[in-house]
Amino acid sequence: MFLESPPRPVFGEVDKHSPAAQWFRQLSKQLALPSKPKAILLITAHWETSDVVHINAQQEHPQLLYDYYGFPSEAYQLQYNPPGDLSLSNRIKSLLEQANIPAQLDYQRNFDHGVYIPLKLIYPDADIPVVSISILDNLSPSQHLAIGKALSPLRKEEILIIGSGSFVHGFQVKENESDAFMNELITVLTKSNEIERENVLRNWDNKLSFARMNHPREEHLIPLHVVVGAAGSDNGEWINPNVIKTQAAFKFGV
Repeated sequence: MFLESPPRPVFGEVDKHSPAAQWFRQLSKQLALPSKPKAILLITAHWETSDVVHINAQQEHPQLLYDYYGFPSEAYQLQYNPPGDLSLSNRIKSLLEQANIPAQLDYQRNFDHGVYIPLKLIYPDADIPVVSISILDNLSPSQHLAIGKALSPLRKEEILIIGSGSFVHGFQVKENESDAFMNELITVLTKSNEIERENVLRNWDNKLSFARMNHPREEHLIPLHVVVGAAGSDNGEWINPNVIKTQAAFKFGV
Protein backbone atom coordinates (compact mmCIF):
# COMPACT_ATOMS: atom_id res chain seq x y z
CA MET A 1 0.00 0.00 0.00
CA PHE A 2 3.04 2.25 -0.30
CA LEU A 3 3.91 1.14 -3.85
CA GLU A 4 2.68 2.28 -7.24
CA SER A 5 1.68 -1.29 -8.06
CA PRO A 6 2.08 -4.69 -6.37
CA PRO A 7 4.76 -7.05 -7.74
CA ARG A 8 2.38 -10.03 -7.79
CA PRO A 9 -1.36 -10.72 -7.78
CA VAL A 10 -3.07 -10.37 -4.39
CA PHE A 11 -6.61 -10.24 -3.00
CA GLY A 12 -7.86 -7.05 -4.59
CA GLU A 13 -6.09 -3.78 -5.19
CA VAL A 14 -3.40 -2.95 -2.65
CA ASP A 15 -1.29 -0.23 -4.23
CA LYS A 16 -0.98 3.26 -2.76
CA HIS A 17 -3.93 4.49 -4.84
CA SER A 18 -6.28 1.61 -3.99
CA PRO A 19 -9.58 2.04 -2.12
CA ALA A 20 -8.10 -0.02 0.72
CA ALA A 21 -5.09 2.28 1.11
CA GLN A 22 -7.32 5.36 0.98
CA TRP A 23 -9.60 3.85 3.60
CA PHE A 24 -6.71 3.08 5.96
CA ARG A 25 -5.49 6.68 5.71
CA GLN A 26 -8.76 8.05 7.05
CA LEU A 27 -9.42 5.35 9.62
CA SER A 28 -8.24 7.26 12.68
CA LYS A 29 -10.94 9.85 11.98
CA GLN A 30 -13.59 7.23 11.21
CA LEU A 31 -12.99 5.45 14.51
CA ALA A 32 -14.05 8.66 16.28
CA LEU A 33 -12.48 7.58 19.55
CA PRO A 34 -13.21 9.88 22.52
CA SER A 35 -9.47 10.48 22.85
CA LYS A 36 -6.24 9.40 21.25
CA PRO A 37 -5.31 5.89 22.48
CA LYS A 38 -2.75 5.82 25.26
CA ALA A 39 -1.14 2.92 23.41
CA ILE A 40 -1.85 0.30 20.76
CA LEU A 41 -1.71 -3.45 21.29
CA LEU A 42 -1.41 -5.22 17.96
CA ILE A 43 -1.74 -8.97 17.39
CA THR A 44 0.17 -9.81 14.23
CA ALA A 45 -0.32 -12.82 11.97
CA HIS A 46 3.35 -12.61 11.01
CA TRP A 47 4.79 -13.58 14.39
CA GLU A 48 4.27 -17.14 15.59
CA THR A 49 5.75 -18.66 18.73
CA SER A 50 5.46 -22.10 20.32
CA ASP A 51 3.54 -22.58 23.59
CA VAL A 52 4.34 -19.13 24.97
CA VAL A 53 2.92 -15.78 23.86
CA HIS A 54 5.78 -13.37 23.18
CA ILE A 55 5.32 -9.70 23.97
CA ASN A 56 7.44 -7.04 22.31
CA ALA A 57 9.34 -5.16 25.02
CA GLN A 58 11.46 -2.49 23.42
CA GLN A 59 11.21 1.16 24.37
CA GLU A 60 12.40 2.23 20.91
CA HIS A 61 12.09 0.62 17.48
CA PRO A 62 14.91 1.94 15.28
CA GLN A 63 14.81 -1.08 12.95
CA LEU A 64 12.01 -2.89 11.14
CA LEU A 65 11.70 -6.50 10.05
CA TYR A 66 11.18 -6.53 6.28
CA ASP A 67 9.63 -9.98 6.26
CA TYR A 68 8.78 -10.15 2.56
CA TYR A 69 10.70 -10.73 -0.64
CA GLY A 70 10.63 -9.83 -4.33
CA PHE A 71 9.43 -6.26 -3.83
CA PRO A 72 10.88 -3.03 -5.29
CA SER A 73 13.69 -1.40 -3.33
CA GLU A 74 11.41 1.26 -1.84
CA ALA A 75 9.57 -1.46 0.10
CA TYR A 76 12.77 -2.00 2.09
CA GLN A 77 13.22 1.69 2.85
CA LEU A 78 9.96 2.15 4.73
CA GLN A 79 10.36 3.50 8.24
CA TYR A 80 7.97 3.51 11.18
CA ASN A 81 9.44 4.11 14.60
CA PRO A 82 6.83 4.61 17.31
CA PRO A 83 7.84 4.37 20.96
CA GLY A 84 7.24 1.19 22.90
CA ASP A 85 5.52 0.97 26.26
CA LEU A 86 7.31 -1.26 28.74
CA SER A 87 4.64 -0.80 31.40
CA LEU A 88 2.03 -2.03 28.93
CA SER A 89 4.25 -4.97 27.94
CA ASN A 90 4.46 -5.98 31.59
CA ARG A 91 0.72 -5.42 32.07
CA ILE A 92 -0.02 -7.75 29.13
CA LYS A 93 2.28 -10.39 30.59
CA SER A 94 0.57 -10.12 33.97
CA LEU A 95 -2.94 -10.40 32.51
CA LEU A 96 -2.02 -13.47 30.47
CA GLU A 97 -0.33 -15.20 33.39
CA GLN A 98 -3.31 -14.49 35.65
CA ALA A 99 -5.35 -16.45 33.08
CA ASN A 100 -2.78 -19.29 33.14
CA ILE A 101 -1.54 -18.41 29.64
CA PRO A 102 2.27 -18.65 29.43
CA ALA A 103 3.83 -15.36 28.31
CA GLN A 104 7.25 -13.79 28.14
CA LEU A 105 8.77 -10.44 27.24
CA ASP A 106 10.75 -10.34 24.00
CA TYR A 107 13.51 -7.74 23.88
CA GLN A 108 14.78 -8.60 20.38
CA ARG A 109 11.82 -8.83 18.02
CA ASN A 110 11.48 -5.97 15.52
CA PHE A 111 8.12 -4.92 14.12
CA ASP A 112 7.06 -7.02 11.12
CA HIS A 113 4.98 -5.73 8.22
CA GLY A 114 1.78 -6.87 9.92
CA VAL A 115 2.53 -4.09 12.42
CA TYR A 116 4.06 -1.22 10.51
CA ILE A 117 2.14 -1.33 7.24
CA PRO A 118 -1.35 -0.71 8.71
CA LEU A 119 -0.11 1.58 11.49
CA LYS A 120 1.96 3.73 9.13
CA LEU A 121 -1.25 4.32 7.16
CA ILE A 122 -3.56 4.83 10.15
CA TYR A 123 -1.25 6.79 12.47
CA PRO A 124 1.56 8.10 10.24
CA ASP A 125 2.99 10.39 12.93
CA ALA A 126 4.09 7.32 14.94
CA ASP A 127 3.37 9.21 18.16
CA ILE A 128 1.33 6.50 19.90
CA PRO A 129 3.24 3.78 21.80
CA VAL A 130 2.91 0.35 20.20
CA VAL A 131 3.29 -3.15 21.64
CA SER A 132 2.93 -6.21 19.42
CA ILE A 133 2.33 -9.79 20.52
CA SER A 134 2.69 -13.13 18.79
CA ILE A 135 0.10 -15.74 18.00
CA LEU A 136 0.71 -19.36 18.99
CA ASP A 137 1.80 -21.68 16.20
CA ASN A 138 -0.76 -24.31 17.26
CA LEU A 139 -3.36 -21.86 15.86
CA SER A 140 -5.90 -23.06 18.43
CA PRO A 141 -9.16 -21.08 18.11
CA SER A 142 -10.06 -21.70 21.77
CA GLN A 143 -6.67 -20.63 23.07
CA HIS A 144 -6.68 -17.42 21.08
CA LEU A 145 -10.20 -16.55 22.18
CA ALA A 146 -8.94 -17.07 25.75
CA ILE A 147 -5.97 -14.78 25.10
CA GLY A 148 -8.39 -12.08 23.99
CA LYS A 149 -10.57 -12.53 27.07
CA ALA A 150 -7.52 -12.19 29.30
CA LEU A 151 -6.54 -8.94 27.59
CA SER A 152 -10.03 -7.46 27.57
CA PRO A 153 -9.44 -5.20 30.65
CA LEU A 154 -7.02 -3.16 28.55
CA ARG A 155 -9.96 -1.74 26.62
CA LYS A 156 -11.03 0.19 29.71
CA GLU A 157 -7.49 1.53 30.03
CA GLU A 158 -7.65 3.41 26.70
CA ILE A 159 -5.60 0.78 24.88
CA LEU A 160 -6.61 0.23 21.25
CA ILE A 161 -6.46 -3.49 20.41
CA ILE A 162 -5.88 -4.31 16.72
CA GLY A 163 -5.84 -7.70 15.04
CA SER A 164 -3.67 -7.61 11.92
CA GLY A 165 -4.23 -10.44 9.47
CA SER A 166 -6.45 -11.15 6.48
CA PHE A 167 -9.94 -12.57 6.11
CA VAL A 168 -8.97 -14.40 2.92
CA HIS A 169 -5.55 -15.96 2.52
CA GLY A 170 -5.98 -18.83 0.10
CA PHE A 171 -4.13 -18.27 -3.14
CA GLN A 172 -6.19 -20.87 -5.02
CA VAL A 173 -9.58 -19.69 -3.77
CA LYS A 174 -12.19 -18.75 -6.36
CA GLU A 175 -14.24 -15.56 -6.18
CA ASN A 176 -17.51 -17.34 -5.45
CA GLU A 177 -15.81 -19.29 -2.63
CA SER A 178 -14.35 -16.20 -0.98
CA ASP A 179 -17.66 -14.38 -1.40
CA ALA A 180 -19.64 -17.16 0.31
CA PHE A 181 -17.10 -17.38 3.14
CA MET A 182 -17.09 -13.62 3.71
CA ASN A 183 -20.89 -13.27 3.57
CA GLU A 184 -21.24 -15.81 6.36
CA LEU A 185 -18.41 -14.30 8.41
CA ILE A 186 -19.84 -10.79 8.09
CA THR A 187 -23.19 -12.06 9.37
CA VAL A 188 -21.56 -13.87 12.27
CA LEU A 189 -19.50 -10.85 13.35
CA THR A 190 -22.28 -8.28 13.01
CA LYS A 191 -25.50 -10.15 13.81
CA SER A 192 -24.68 -12.98 16.24
CA ASN A 193 -24.52 -12.66 20.00
CA GLU A 194 -21.33 -13.34 21.94
CA ILE A 195 -21.97 -17.05 22.48
CA GLU A 196 -22.98 -17.73 18.87
CA ARG A 197 -20.06 -15.72 17.52
CA GLU A 198 -17.48 -17.51 19.61
CA ASN A 199 -18.99 -20.90 18.81
CA VAL A 200 -18.63 -20.26 15.08
CA LEU A 201 -15.06 -18.99 15.43
CA ARG A 202 -14.14 -21.91 17.67
CA ASN A 203 -15.27 -24.25 14.87
CA TRP A 204 -14.76 -21.92 11.91
CA ASP A 205 -13.38 -24.57 9.55
CA ASN A 206 -16.59 -26.61 9.88
CA LYS A 207 -19.09 -23.77 10.31
CA LEU A 208 -18.12 -21.48 7.41
CA SER A 209 -18.44 -22.34 3.73
CA PHE A 210 -15.21 -23.02 1.80
CA ALA A 211 -13.28 -22.35 5.00
CA ARG A 212 -10.14 -24.25 4.01
CA MET A 213 -10.11 -22.80 0.51
CA ASN A 214 -9.96 -19.34 2.07
CA HIS A 215 -7.48 -20.37 4.77
CA PRO A 216 -5.43 -23.48 3.92
CA ARG A 217 -3.47 -22.47 7.02
CA GLU A 218 -5.25 -20.08 9.36
CA GLU A 219 -2.49 -17.90 10.79
CA HIS A 220 -4.01 -14.83 9.10
CA LEU A 221 -7.44 -15.50 10.61
CA ILE A 222 -6.32 -16.17 14.20
CA PRO A 223 -5.77 -12.51 15.22
CA LEU A 224 -9.55 -12.15 14.79
CA HIS A 225 -10.08 -14.73 17.54
CA VAL A 226 -8.03 -12.63 19.96
CA VAL A 227 -9.99 -9.49 19.09
CA VAL A 228 -13.35 -11.28 19.39
CA GLY A 229 -12.30 -12.71 22.76
CA ALA A 230 -11.49 -9.20 23.95
CA ALA A 231 -14.73 -7.80 22.51
CA GLY A 232 -16.97 -9.68 24.92
CA SER A 233 -20.63 -8.88 24.26
CA ASP A 234 -19.97 -5.82 22.06
CA ASN A 235 -21.51 -6.06 18.61
CA GLY A 236 -19.27 -6.04 15.58
CA GLU A 237 -19.52 -3.38 12.88
CA TRP A 238 -18.26 -3.81 9.31
CA ILE A 239 -16.46 -0.51 8.88
CA ASN A 240 -15.22 -0.58 5.28
CA PRO A 241 -18.03 -1.87 3.03
CA ASN A 242 -16.72 0.40 0.26
CA VAL A 243 -13.68 -1.91 -0.02
CA ILE A 244 -13.94 -5.43 -1.48
CA LYS A 245 -14.99 -8.06 1.04
CA THR A 246 -11.64 -9.88 1.05
CA GLN A 247 -10.21 -6.72 2.66
CA ALA A 248 -12.99 -6.33 5.22
CA ALA A 249 -12.39 -4.80 8.64
CA PHE A 250 -14.53 -4.81 11.77
CA LYS A 251 -14.79 -2.73 14.91
CA PHE A 252 -16.09 -3.85 18.30
CA GLY A 253 -17.24 -1.22 20.76
CA VAL A 254 -16.28 2.45 20.87
